Amino acid sequence: MDNLTISKAADRFALLDHSPIGHFVLNRDFTVLFWNKCLEAWTGIRRGQIVGESISVRFPHLGEEKYVSRIKSTFGGGPPTIFSSQLHKQIIPAPLPGGKLRFQYTIVTALPEPANDCYHALFSIQDVTSLTEAIDNNRVVLQKALAEMEERRKVEAELVKYTEELKRLNRALKERSIRDGLTGLFNHRYFYYVLRRDFLLSIRNREDLACLLLDLDHFKEINDNHGHPFGDKVLKNVAARIGRIVRETDVVSRYGGEEFAILLPGTDLAGALVAAEKIRTRIGNRPFGHDSRDIRVTVSIGIATCKEHRPPKPEDLLAFADKALYAAKASGRNCVVAYAPEGGKSN
Repeated sequence: MDNLTISKAADRFALLDHSPIGHFVLNRDFTVLFWNKCLEAWTGIRRGQIVGESISVRFPHLGEEKYVSRIKSTFGGGPPTIFSSQLHKQIIPAPLPGGKLRFQYTIVTALPEPANDCYHALFSIQDVTSLTEAIDNNRVVLQKALAEMEERRKVEAELVKYTEELKRLNRALKERSIRDGLTGLFNHRYFYYVLRRDFLLSIRNREDLACLLLDLDHFKEINDNHGHPFGDKVLKNVAARIGRIVRETDVVSRYGGEEFAILLPGTDLAGALVAAEKIRTRIGNRPFGHDSRDIRVTVSIGIATCKEHRPPKPEDLLAFADKALYAAKASGRNCVVAYAPEGGKSN
């Protein structure tokens, strides 16, 4: 391979030097065209030491038929080839401090070369050592996860399906991290994320945004008089009742112990008052059964909206709704109050 070809490849693929994962490019004759800085750091092999050299000189296992046949399909413009961390632990052996090798998840993609009407092979290598070790360390405790992993092994021969399964598991893990374990609603942390996002969207799109804070009245007495299991039942049931009233685009979260926060995109103050009153009556007019008795539970709700109250920051929208909730409590509870700077209310 001449110096001009090497120089052109270095310019063409220079952007890959900024990637936090390993990348290298193979020519059709299996010589290395490019070797990014991440791989230099992982392997200790400098670009100038390996570019122009056959990949099998440094890594003989890549000359084996099980690798060669799949890589060759890429040179023909075939679909991406995946080497999983389970079947092919180290495509490019790269030691960590301490001597252990990184577990790697590798995708090989066909890269068009218009000047020569051919394709190169782009290797993209993700270090999944931490994920792999975390799964291994929890096998004994997480028996259900073990069964799930076993099922994944059964389908691993179909590598594309394996990839989709891994994506599904990651989505499920993310979903669990943003949900409240008792009610299934979004949790406090995720609510803050959506509040900031929807606040900015309301400004950009010139649309209104309503924030409702809802608190169960005298909830401590419910727990004290009827027990925490019944209190949990009430919280779950209240969450379900709210869910049957709001729209799919609305966001409902468990904000605190017996507090709930609701964001209503595209909703003005009048619409928010209607929604809040529906929630208040749906909860207050339908008692909860307990030990052959009907226990009535009421709620107080505070409201603030962007266009009506003009909060400068998303945190202020929430603070305004909180002040309105405080006013609802002070007004005798079981009512809906809209924020008013001078202490007035709408219900």
